[in-house]
Amino acid sequence: MAKATLSKTFRFEAAHHLPNHSGKCREPHGHSYRLVVYVEGKVSDRAGEPSEGMVMDFDVIKQAWEIYLKPILDHKDLNEQFMFTTTAENLASWMLVAFHDAGIPIRTIDLWETDTCCATVQHNDVWGNEAMFRSLTREAVA
Repeated sequence: MAKATLSKTFRFEAAHHLPNHSGKCREPHGHSYRLVVYVEGKVSDRAGEPSEGMVMDFDVIKQAWEIYLKPILDHKDLNEQFMFTTTAENLASWMLVAFHDAGIPIRTIDLWETDTCCATVQHNDVWGNEAMFRSLTREAVA
């Protein structure tokens, strides 16, 4: 059975600021974020099944984004959504956990703040601290 890695790209608009930053990012500003998620797995060889020849249906990944992540991120002030410093690194870590909790086994996330600035987070880098990211949305404590 072959293995493959899928990637799915999402875009969202959001504002934030980094209160402890020594430069211009200390002030409120916005980004047109580009999120790329990677799912790695075995290609299904179940003949006649809807998933035949797939690692996962791209639409399943999209549904998780639309239901669980986009409402928290898109056109929001991220500092009002999260109780952690909203750096690209922290946001990408939270996203990896959120996708996983929605049943999508994300292996790697690239979160682009600009065309030239990206944070990459991998499952092995986050797991072990996932509980921290689950508890740090304002929604989780409301």
